[in-house]
Amino acid sequence: MNTSNGNVVLPASHRHAFAIAIGKRACAFTAFILLGLTFGMAGAAGVNPEQPIRLDGMELFFGIVPAEILRGHPREHEEQTMHGGVPRGRGAHHLIVSLFDAKTRARITDATVSGSMTEFGMATQNQKLEAMSFGGTVSYGNYFSMPTQGPYEIVINVRRPGDSRTATARFQYWHPVR
Repeated sequence: MNTSNGNVVLPASHRHAFAIAIGKRACAFTAFILLGLTFGMAGAAGVNPEQPIRLDGMELFFGIVPAEILRGHPREHEEQTMHGGVPRGRGAHHLIVSLFDAKTRARITDATVSGSMTEFGMATQNQKLEAMSFGGTVSYGNYFSMPTQGPYEIVINVRRPGDSRTATARFQYWHPVR
């Protein structure tokens, strides 16, 4: 072993063995990270429902958009005033629900829709999902607080005109970290 300016200089055979050992550790670390991401995403995919969600002759699609995105729209944009305006603060998200007739695939535009969202161990939030018109289509939505990563239970209740029954979709949603 030689020293040059206070640094250890390994012989070529040792340098090669050292490089192999470092390479194996890097591969193991990379594999560990990839497995963590794979199983983490698989866990989220296992919780989030496949869409559409079918209920009582209807198909339900949903999406969740951070309120921060909606705050970026111009002041005169319709999203700035719907549901009483975009909430301030962290963790506000807009739940959007689109409904279709399962047989005809026609959009359902005249339903009464409500929703609730419950974070594990926290109080349930209940909201009327108000009809929203965008580009000639109607969806339903409102704001909910989703401050932390983790599982949420979402319940959507739909009542169509002339029907005394309420159709209910209940599902788990894994809220990712942003």
